Amino acid sequence: MELKPKNYSVLFTLFFAVLIGIQGYQLYNTYQLKQRDIFATVKSKLNKSPKIDSLFDDDLMSKDIARDYYIKLVKNQITAQQLKGLYHANAHKTSGKLTRYVDSLFQPLGMDVILKKEILGIYFRNFNKQIADGPITVYTTQGNFRRPVELSSSEWITEKTETQKIEESIQSKEILYTFLVHRKSSFEVTNLHWILFKELTSLLLSTLFILAAFLWLFYRTIQNLKKQQKQITVLHDVVDNVSHELKTPIATLKIAAKTLRKSTDENIITVIERQVNRLEHTLAPLTEDLKPSDHPPVTTMELQAIFDDFKLTNPTIAFETSPLPEGKLCLGLSDATTLFQNLMNNAVKYGAKWLKVHFEQKKNKLSIYVQDNGDGMEECELPYIFDKFYRIQKNNIHDTKGLGIGLFLVKKIVDRYQGQLTVISTLGVGTTFKIQLPLLAIPS
Repeated sequence: MELKPKNYSVLFTLFFAVLIGIQGYQLYNTYQLKQRDIFATVKSKLNKSPKIDSLFDDDLMSKDIARDYYIKLVKNQITAQQLKGLYHANAHKTSGKLTRYVDSLFQPLGMDVILKKEILGIYFRNFNKQIADGPITVYTTQGNFRRPVELSSSEWITEKTETQKIEESIQSKEILYTFLVHRKSSFEVTNLHWILFKELTSLLLSTLFILAAFLWLFYRTIQNLKKQQKQITVLHDVVDNVSHELKTPIATLKIAAKTLRKSTDENIITVIERQVNRLEHTLAPLTEDLKPSDHPPVTTMELQAIFDDFKLTNPTIAFETSPLPEGKLCLGLSDATTLFQNLMNNAVKYGAKWLKVHFEQKKNKLSIYVQDNGDGMEECELPYIFDKFYRIQKNNIHDTKGLGIGLFLVKKIVDRYQGQLTVISTLGVGTTFKIQLPLLAIPS
């Protein structure tokens, strides 16, 4: 079963969506893998470095001092908020030093890393009574955390026995203070996305190139299919038109041949000659070799005669010409006749009610404008109108008969004389052909 162009587009869209999904999945997996590698590098580097706590013992709150503050907290000698303030003050002292130390580890690797350690909660006695909740910052580098990654977590158990006198007695008792502290260290690579982007740039560009190439190949394939389909349609139409044009002279020649069998008549011979000429005229464009004309350049009088013949055969058309050029055109008479007759007859054939031929001479160049108010053409048709056998279709039916050879001949003539041919057309408004040709030059 032959697929329609719409079905091809649907299938391509599905395949392209699958391709995007595959490429996107590969990019995502590579992104995740690179991210894990970066995190593993940071963890390894931090774990191999000396304990941060021991680097700044003079500024950080020592474990013994911290335990004494916990006891004061239990005795209500300080508040939990005051304890947090003490930790914060010590963390602030070490922030600058810690930042410089961490930068020295990771900046040579192109990473911006920030680090912090927090207390999540402090518990007393059987570890079921929380005396301070977190987070309480023990130390931190400078920077804002958005998506911290856990480096490690631990539990610290500390205890101390104190002797306490019993009121109104010389006796004393020993009290055991036991605390459980939940702690967590975290880090964040603040330039993580930039690092990943740099590492994935080549993969991203190759993915975009593959997708763009896939789109371009599909576009070129569709364009070629459309062009081939148009060429096939044009060739079928040419065959139909040629068959139609040949029916009348062939039928006439058959009748003439039967008449000649009965008697010789000069009139019958004339009819045969006329029909043979008609056949030659019909087939001539199909076998046109477009060799340069050996005739001298067309004169102003010969050019005027071409326009006079057109006005004579098209009396209902409002025809206007500007003054003809003073110098001789490079075109031979035969080429000039073919060029102007094709352009003017096409205008009439496609609905023009008025036609204007205008000349503009500048130095050694002559610009010729052939303007009409006919049916006009859609912009998408303009790249093809000079192709051999191409004819504009409406609903797959040609409005006029012809072989689609006229504009092809015009373009070949202009190119042979090193000229330029452009066209401007608006559907329902009309068409203007602009031809630029050299003056006083004969093609080699």
